[in-house]
Amino acid sequence: MKAWIGILVMLSATLSRAEMGLSPVQTPQFCMQNFNAYGPIYAPDTYERMEWIGSLLQAAPRCGVIQLQEVWNSSNIDQIENALKYNYQISSPNRNNKIGVMSLFDGDIKGAWTYQFRINNLGGFLDEIRETFGVTKAFHIVQTRLPGIGEDFYFVNTHLHPTSTEIRITQILDILKWRLQNPSLKMLMSGDFNANEKSFERDFMMVVMGLHDSFADALGGSYPPGYCSYCETNPHSWMPGNHMLDYIFVSNAGGANSKIQAVAGELNMRGPLRDPLSDHYGVRVSFKLVQDGVDSLTGSQWIQRRDKVLAVLSQAQQILVSYDDGDLDPYIAEIQGLSEQIQSQQGPYYQYFGQFR
Repeated sequence: MKAWIGILVMLSATLSRAEMGLSPVQTPQFCMQNFNAYGPIYAPDTYERMEWIGSLLQAAPRCGVIQLQEVWNSSNIDQIENALKYNYQISSPNRNNKIGVMSLFDGDIKGAWTYQFRINNLGGFLDEIRETFGVTKAFHIVQTRLPGIGEDFYFVNTHLHPTSTEIRITQILDILKWRLQNPSLKMLMSGDFNANEKSFERDFMMVVMGLHDSFADALGGSYPPGYCSYCETNPHSWMPGNHMLDYIFVSNAGGANSKIQAVAGELNMRGPLRDPLSDHYGVRVSFKLVQDGVDSLTGSQWIQRRDKVLAVLSQAQQILVSYDDGDLDPYIAEIQGLSEQIQSQQGPYYQYFGQFR
């Protein structure tokens, strides 16, 4: 009898281990929402729109990360915070400086840093208006670990210059400079980049920083014709034509041997067609964290990547040189330095370049 009991116990344990082995392994997943809330300094119906925006952001299914731009006024910041403070940890650097960006997380905030861009204006008419009102552009970084995710990420929230390619290039270089000093964690960066999907600035940013456009990846690698987060049918739009200006980028450099991978994306936060919430639509992307080790490049792939980086750096340098403004000289020198590191195969940028995945 005892022998039979022993056999049954062993069989039960074997079956339990088999069942555990057959159980599907849960892949860590999370969602990220980006939205330009439409300049409360100048836009209409700000109170009503902010109430609606807050309600939409707290409605199920909620994203674990929300990054907003153009929330300028204290009263509007209060509306967003009051709507979401019980569901999120909130970082609101826009409360102390007129930078408009704020970030919210379903996870503890371990650190937060804000950097104003070194060049915000180059003397244009609208630049003078922004200077009068004290409005500046910046990028805000939060380090956090989301529930169910086994590693910390950096989340960067930014809003680039609305009209100048030259200024946007310098602002991208400012973010890159920070990133080279902080390469140890994976990074997700979202915002209103004021650069459409065919612009040099988007290409420059993705190539020199090793970024993936997560929404485009979720759509199969590119945006269908006419796809837009800033659309000519939107009555708040100031520009003709349809444009993608809002993105969620991913850098898989740094951190554990895992990869952030987009699995689905959508344009949302539209509001009624006759009275949309903003001149922009929101971008929402769902991700999974894949444990897949580190990719290795073939020799020809490495050369192709190196040549692409050198080509866009050269083009960016030419754009800044052609503008002929002394304020751009430090950035021209920085670009030259990045190129030299790639060519000599040494230096912090070359080390970061080697981690592009």
